[in-house]
Amino acid sequence: MSVNESSATALVRFTGLGIVCFNKERQRGEVGVIRDNKHELSIKIQRPMFQEGDGNDVVVYQDIATYRSLPKEDVQIEIKALGQPAIDGFEIYQSGDFDRLDSADPNDFRWIVNMSALHGETPLTPGTEERYPLTKIYIDNGLFYTHKLDTNLFFEKVAKDPSGNDTQREVFGNVAETMGVKIEGEEVSFTIRIGGTEETQTLKRIDGLPFRIEIKNMDYNANAVYSDMPDYYKYLSSADGHRFELSPVVEETDEASASGKPINTMDFCHPIVVDDPPSIDLLGG
Repeated sequence: MSVNESSATALVRFTGLGIVCFNKERQRGEVGVIRDNKHELSIKIQRPMFQEGDGNDVVVYQDIATYRSLPKEDVQIEIKALGQPAIDGFEIYQSGDFDRLDSADPNDFRWIVNMSALHGETPLTPGTEERYPLTKIYIDNGLFYTHKLDTNLFFEKVAKDPSGNDTQREVFGNVAETMGVKIEGEEVSFTIRIGGTEETQTLKRIDGLPFRIEIKNMDYNANAVYSDMPDYYKYLSSADGHRFELSPVVEETDEASASGKPINTMDFCHPIVVDDPPSIDLLGG
């Protein structure tokens, strides 16, 4: 792995339906978690512990806080380093030239689908469709990277005109499944605000053994509609009305294909990143 996760105080991992922005004015990364009626948001904070094994101690992770069945509205999360953070603001991990078809570094942040890049010179603006609420996550002092690259699925990019008709289809490549954020400091604080209440978990550094903050927003329904892109276009729109779809291609060598498992039963929802708008606060919710 190109990113050395073991030196972190805490590792944040986000999987599922969510819009990532980098707020340059506030110097932080932000995630807008879409709280629709299909995806289930869960948060788990885990502490590393040694457990006796056969002749050697092994590291196991113990849940110290879990959050489920959160209200869809008025939920905010703030994660940041306290005391001598290694990063002031945020950094994005990129490794040289990048090609989605054959780049070797699985941690490169550019595996995460960039909606702004899909639209090229056409800017994206906040959408006008009826939108679901957003749970807003603000992350300071982090190195952002791809934690897990899905190699089972290969995608085509399908361009659609304003009427929804396919106009062009081309090879796209693999897509990141999980975004990682590495935070180093004397402590990492996790604060969740629900309405008028607030709760904070303080994670004190254990050298070589980072805490884990696992955040998932997944649709676990076996009959789920596979593509996330229509959900994202509720929040983002282009001036020319064009949209893009990512269509999965399951190769015969994939385990899922060999087992005959339908695509839409795979637990896969992918986050996206946008260059503009510059903050999730501009997307509503």
